[in-house]
Amino acid sequence: MEKITLSFAVLAAIIAITGCVGTAGTAPTASTQCATPTLTPPDASNVITSVTVRIATATKGAYLRYTLDGSTPTSGSSGNGTEITASNGTVLVVFGVGPVGTTLKAIAYKEGLADSAVAVGNYVYQSPY
Repeated sequence: MEKITLSFAVLAAIIAITGCVGTAGTAPTASTQCATPTLTPPDASNVITSVTVRIATATKGAYLRYTLDGSTPTSGSSGNGTEITASNGTVLVVFGVGPVGTTLKAIAYKEGLADSAVAVGNYVYQSPY
């Protein structure tokens, strides 16, 4: 049997290539966690009827899940919120008679990576009267 010796640099490269999420008890890093979604616009006030918000993530192949009721979205096929692909990340926030504002929360997730941090945007309705 032949003995193989690996340096820490080589071992780290192997882990990065195989997509290892890390070991228990360690915090996610940029290479093991989905990038936090960006919201464009990040918030809005004095919106009269609706606003289209683009949700994006730098994590290739990730899915996005969002909520409009202020609850925190969760990942997976049965997660909380509405799932969209990162390539189709637009949400129409429509206002009417009722709440004076909407809080949009979004996460990015992908199998083999930790969920992203939650992105939060506040969109405030302004009556035209």
